[in-house]
Amino acid sequence: MILLVSLAACSVAPSDNASADTKSKASQPSQLLVEDNINPLNVHQQMPRLSWYANVKTQTAYQIRVASNESLLAAGKANLWDSGKVNSGVSVNIPYQGKKLGANQKAVWQVRVWSANRDKPSQWSKPQFWEMGLINQSDWQAKWLQVKQPSVAALTEARLNWIKYAANVHPAATEPATGSKLKTQLGVVEQLKQQPTASLFRHSFSTVQDKGLVRAKLHSTAGGYYEIFINGQKVDDRLADPGQTDFDKRILYNTDKVTHLLSGGQNTIAVHLGSGWYDENIAFSKWTNPDATQGKRKQKTLSFGQPKFIAQLELTYADGSSQIVASNEQWLSHPSPVLKEGLFSGELYDANQTVKDWNLNTAPENLANWQAVEVLNEWPTKKLEPQLLPAIRAVKKLTPIKLYQPRKNVWVFDFGQNFTGIPTLNLAKLNLAQGQAVHMRYGEWADIDGNLSQKSGGGAPLLKQVDTYIASGQDQASWSPVFTWHGFRYLELTGIDFKPDLDTVVGHLVRSDVEVVGQFKSSSALLNRIHDMALWSYEGNLMSVPMDCPIRERAGWTGDAHAALITGNYNYDMQNFWQKYLGDFATSSHIAPAVVPGKRSHGGTYDWAVAEIIIAWEHYRHHGDLQVIAEQYDSMLEYMDAAESQLTNNLLRKGYGDWCDPVRKPGMTRKRCNPEYTLPTMTTSGFLAHGAELMAKMSTLLNKPEKAKHYQALFERIAAQYHKEFYNPATGHYGSQTADAMALRFGLAPKEIRQSVADALNKDVLENWHGHGSIGALGQTYVYRALSDYGYGDTAFGIFTAEGYPGYKWQFEKLNATTLWERKGVWDPAKDPEGRNPAGRSLNHPFHSGYDGWFYEGLGGIRPKGDTPGFQHFELAPVFVKDLDWVEVSYKTGYGKIVSNWKRFGNQVEWYFEVPNNSTATVSLPDKPTKVYSAGQYTLKVSL
Repeated sequence: MILLVSLAACSVAPSDNASADTKSKASQPSQLLVEDNINPLNVHQQMPRLSWYANVKTQTAYQIRVASNESLLAAGKANLWDSGKVNSGVSVNIPYQGKKLGANQKAVWQVRVWSANRDKPSQWSKPQFWEMGLINQSDWQAKWLQVKQPSVAALTEARLNWIKYAANVHPAATEPATGSKLKTQLGVVEQLKQQPTASLFRHSFSTVQDKGLVRAKLHSTAGGYYEIFINGQKVDDRLADPGQTDFDKRILYNTDKVTHLLSGGQNTIAVHLGSGWYDENIAFSKWTNPDATQGKRKQKTLSFGQPKFIAQLELTYADGSSQIVASNEQWLSHPSPVLKEGLFSGELYDANQTVKDWNLNTAPENLANWQAVEVLNEWPTKKLEPQLLPAIRAVKKLTPIKLYQPRKNVWVFDFGQNFTGIPTLNLAKLNLAQGQAVHMRYGEWADIDGNLSQKSGGGAPLLKQVDTYIASGQDQASWSPVFTWHGFRYLELTGIDFKPDLDTVVGHLVRSDVEVVGQFKSSSALLNRIHDMALWSYEGNLMSVPMDCPIRERAGWTGDAHAALITGNYNYDMQNFWQKYLGDFATSSHIAPAVVPGKRSHGGTYDWAVAEIIIAWEHYRHHGDLQVIAEQYDSMLEYMDAAESQLTNNLLRKGYGDWCDPVRKPGMTRKRCNPEYTLPTMTTSGFLAHGAELMAKMSTLLNKPEKAKHYQALFERIAAQYHKEFYNPATGHYGSQTADAMALRFGLAPKEIRQSVADALNKDVLENWHGHGSIGALGQTYVYRALSDYGYGDTAFGIFTAEGYPGYKWQFEKLNATTLWERKGVWDPAKDPEGRNPAGRSLNHPFHSGYDGWFYEGLGGIRPKGDTPGFQHFELAPVFVKDLDWVEVSYKTGYGKIVSNWKRFGNQVEWYFEVPNNSTATVSLPDKPTKVYSAGQYTLKVSL
């Protein structure tokens, strides 16, 4: 490979990546963030992390100043903190080190920087701010409220039909329970009958009209899902809120500016409260942990108790006086028209039970049926923490592409894409009569005639996805459920006797609203589709936790989280998302937990729970935030101590293993999804070795030399035994593709044989698997770099294009897959071409998506430079595979957007790349010395 031309760097638009050194002194830092948020209102961290774009080619120093208000800052009086000139190029996650801040205190800040080519600093940035939240329990004057006497709605035929659908005993269901399962499900019917309604709460209050309201801030949250309104207007567009936690340990709360929603005089604040994750007492109520020791008591409920909420509205007037409106005994409650609701079931809404003006100012006589509330004397949780991760929202609209009629008056809408979300039903098109009910059931599968299947939801949850709307005859134009969400591609609509229009329903992709920061596309339509499949799978499982699937377990399985970690990190800004999830490890009642958060978990799953260590390290590498490591360190020590105690002859000999690797032929049976080719000892020991090495690095960063020495020695002991037991000199590899990949990527193989191990891995892919990967969930992240870093980029790419089972083209053409299946070989399309016997496993499982990281690190070549944090100094090492004509990749870091685009012209490749301001790229090309590039745009021509 010969480098032909190197074009000089040229400027980029200032709003993007460009150097600002050639511009006037007017240049100033921008994109100021606190805790990775713009002007957050409820910070608890006493050393909040500050970030900015320097907008200079090379920042050599910075100065931060913080004041109590903008006037002081403008006068140069930084009464809270003045960092002085700090000689550092870092501009992400700089900890505030000023005066201690109290509840609700505001801090206004700005920053200026020095650059390599200037003696004078830049202009000060425009001021930004953060506000502290209600840090201590004593800062809350509000009380936790719940319904004094929950209301159970009377049964009608329409309401009972929803119950029967949810329990899967309705005669019209396509796969109703039979045999011994029917007895269980009839018990579920009785549980659903006793389920209370959701609840409405309200309180009217008056502002002081003659003072002039200048500011209103609302702190609120719930044990359960909640919506909060002021004068009939919903405060925010959050859904499924707050995010799931171990609710007895912590609940996340929101803080919103609501000044614009208030009027002079009388106002009404109102809350709509549902169960959410807080009170799920039916799903999995008869579940037994298959990995538990025999005789262990069954888990009976996932519930933390009756739903409840807390709200504190803080008003500030022009004269400096204040007023607090808090949830207390003066509030009133009323049953909601949402008569039944649940995460795993759905929602039953009876419009005839709508309460007029329930969240508006109204005459006292209209409140005659409202009841007093129950005030809790004690908090239901140890603490409230700010919800700094992006809330769950509807982020994308989907429209059906096809309408089936499998049976009389049964209509099935095909959205053409499996996704997680909610529907909006166009009631105006249905012209429903009073009391008429329409039922919507959801599934990931339909047969050739459109018969819906909910089999992929499994039996353990005990509930099936269904929403029912009962009309009043004076219905609103449209309706969507508010306390549930579903995993589906197909929506079955019943209850009408005419063919509905295709746009009678639309869908909304619902997920944690993390920013998209990565982009990938190529000349291969197949590869682009494979990338899209990874994203649909990943986004469909981002619900404040990284879930395993949206239809069955909906759980934050820890192994799934680290298996797909690289996909999340390159495509989305996961900084606050992962901080929250790491906190779930800390509050877990288990050591080495299989699932966090929630009650449906168990401990001792070391190959899964190593996620805590890998996520903490990769979070540092992507965001440069050492505080997260420091805060997580004790919890990680607890994991490592427990894992080390389980070693037998320097290996950890239990675990789930490379879960759901492909069986040899479609339709072959297996025990659960146990690995076929890689011993669990290999993966558990390999990941523990990797975890030990990462702990050594993190211990060094935290100035803990003895711990660093211990963990480095532990890594070396495990690596030596791994090599001794599993390396086969005759074959040149460790026994499977995943084992080889781990040996190479984790440094378990001695350096002198790593190329030969890669040779053997390449041979296994090409000869034993005819170009396919035999990897399960744990191998996906590692096998592609294990190949391409040792010269086998074309083999790595070929796994994506290989013909036949278990290839991706086969998944698209034969399985009609749009998301990643848990077990792609669980169903044989050749034996069931009409889809009459659907797969009984999840069809949306992102733990197989780890391959997507290679599109960024391999094809785009964008990757961290060793252990350098935050992508300030990164590596560019693209793989120019022969069967692609062009690739375009970008990744937005805390310093700006990295771009790596290449295009093939015969035997040459033209490679264009951008290095963001205040960062450098080390370019690595085969057979060429590495070269460091500073901020700018570059084009290289490479002869192949």
